[in-house]
Amino acid sequence: MKKIYLKKSVEKNIKSGQPWIFSGAILSEEDIENGDLCSIFCDKNFLGIGYYNKNSDIRVRMLSRLDVKIDINFFINRLTVLKTEKERYIPNCNSYRLVYGESDNIPGLIVDIYNLKYIVIQVHTLGIEKLKKLIVNALVMIYNPEMIYEKCDIAIREKENLPKESREVLYGKLYKEVEIIENGYKFSVNIVEGQKTGFFLDQRVNRNSIVKYCEDKTVLNCFSYTGGFSVYAASVAKSVTSVDISKKAIENAALNFKINGFDTKKHGFIAKDVFDYLKEMQHGQFDLIILDPPSFAKNQKHLKNAIKAYITINSKALEKLPDYGILVSSSCTSHVDQTTFIKILNQSAVNAACQLKVLESNEQPLDHPYNLAFPEGRYLKFFILQKYPIL
Repeated sequence: MKKIYLKKSVEKNIKSGQPWIFSGAILSEEDIENGDLCSIFCDKNFLGIGYYNKNSDIRVRMLSRLDVKIDINFFINRLTVLKTEKERYIPNCNSYRLVYGESDNIPGLIVDIYNLKYIVIQVHTLGIEKLKKLIVNALVMIYNPEMIYEKCDIAIREKENLPKESREVLYGKLYKEVEIIENGYKFSVNIVEGQKTGFFLDQRVNRNSIVKYCEDKTVLNCFSYTGGFSVYAASVAKSVTSVDISKKAIENAALNFKINGFDTKKHGFIAKDVFDYLKEMQHGQFDLIILDPPSFAKNQKHLKNAIKAYITINSKALEKLPDYGILVSSSCTSHVDQTTFIKILNQSAVNAACQLKVLESNEQPLDHPYNLAFPEGRYLKFFILQKYPIL
């Protein structure tokens, strides 16, 4: 294994868990092929093992700080620990994120488990691509799954000299749609055609938290996708209207109502642009509005426009809510931090000439953890707020 030597100034950060080594931190390096494993040193001190790519500003991504062999046993041990710890704290659910990249100490890899037997992975880097066969074999030994499906469509892969998109069955046979259980609710997940790996597992806890506020209320779920929040709300609400620009997603939302035993005739399913719908709806038409949009900024250069978009939708929703109505607002844009999102919500209240009181706030669940040594893994913001008139 080839060696890389780091500057003394970064030694403590790497020892404490920082998973990225940038090119400027490197003192010297041997001739290493892109994607290959390498040993990391500072002077004579061994710091760990990572994989290398000279075409990236992130020159090395760390896999271990121990002097171990990166083989199938390494991944069996690492993945078994993750499985045990995550399943321990996720009751009444058979689906979860097993690997959340850097935060779970396997940079460049996402692994989602559906119904404990269907596995979807995302490979973001060349280093993980070269280790993929070991990872798949380890997953097979641990889960004995019906399917392992790779589903990637992310620009970062192109920087790693990988095709932007990759979709293929890596093990078993293809299951396009699967059914999962989350907190007692059933959901049909379209793995092949759905967004990301098929379902937004990261809102599990937050979906559950809205139920008590929806009792006997008229509820609007904007950017509803396949009706995750809608199904939870429908268990107690007077009616739920789901709005999403995707007709296919709206059809899937109606299916999820049916498989949970809800009468779809009592609820609304509308395929329409949310910004247009919010402009056209009547004031007081809904008692509770949910805003859970997709990311508005894929990178830093789009941040300004993302902030404007968040202010627009939150302002419009608040204008249409009655006094003492409930706004549920969320952001998965990692470039919008918690403080910025709070400022966005406050500006929206100013625009709507009202006050907002925070009833609950949360972020991503424990199967999407963020390591304090890697705050970049923190992305989800979630607020339940009540609209008050200016008193």
